Amino acid sequence: MTSMVASEMTEKVISPRIRMSEQSDRRRLAALIHLEPYVHQHPGWYAPLEKIGEPGFVVSQAPDGALNAALAVLQETPRVAWVRLFATVAALPPAEAWETLWSAAIAPLRERGVRWVAVMPFADWFRRVVQEHGFHWVGDVEVMAWRNGPLPPHTPARGLRLRAMMPQDLPVVAAIDVAAFGEFWQMSDDAFQTALAHSVWATVVEDETGRILGFQISTPTPLGGHLARLAVHPEAQRRGIGRWLVHDTLSFFKSNKAEQVTLNTQGQNAKALILYRRMGFRSTEEVYPVYRFVLSP
Repeated sequence: MTSMVASEMTEKVISPRIRMSEQSDRRRLAALIHLEPYVHQHPGWYAPLEKIGEPGFVVSQAPDGALNAALAVLQETPRVAWVRLFATVAALPPAEAWETLWSAAIAPLRERGVRWVAVMPFADWFRRVVQEHGFHWVGDVEVMAWRNGPLPPHTPARGLRLRAMMPQDLPVVAAIDVAAFGEFWQMSDDAFQTALAHSVWATVVEDETGRILGFQISTPTPLGGHLARLAVHPEAQRRGIGRWLVHDTLSFFKSNKAEQVTLNTQGQNAKALILYRRMGFRSTEEVYPVYRFVLSP
């Protein structure tokens, strides 16, 4: 009798359907994100729900049509994808939800030749999930803040000029970013376009020939501003260009009564840390680990 009951129950169990996300999922995804306890959301330059339907954005749908879980592993550059969203209902353990969705999410990324999947787990429960599923720590992102202090003196470099960034500068700006940062930390061309569109202050430094040597993009925040991206071409470093860009950015926000300016930098980037500290930035208690999964060697 017991075996018959177990068999009947097994027959009635229908596994959740794993599929690509669709625009019709938007309201259910929003409910999953805002109402359930296990949610990781890392927006970047866009909200994850703006990427519904893209390769790597999958959902688990129950027989009654409800969404049990969602995972968005979105390609940022040709070789790197980031986990931008992971959410599951309270009744479904996060590790189980991850195992259900992971293979489906990374399948299209493997086909595209993506090498790494990166994630910045903000909560301990999610950190345990990614650690248990093959992700390894690669570094920390440290948040620093400048709280409307005095600006250190600065003399612009001779033969160079600083001007506002223009949309037509973006291809060169993106090339400088590629030269200055390792492949794992680069931004996509689309991200640069979005960053400039959302910026409140974006500038470049160029030489006498008009060749751009460095840039910065800053966005507004409730308390002032955020230095979102800064890079100097390796061939033009040690000429005070980075210091000039930071100084000009702080001057802009100071003149606009900003209470503070923040930035994120790699905790292992000694040169950047020295520059920012000299310019008056101080470390905060916000330090976020970055983990990486190798899709292809």
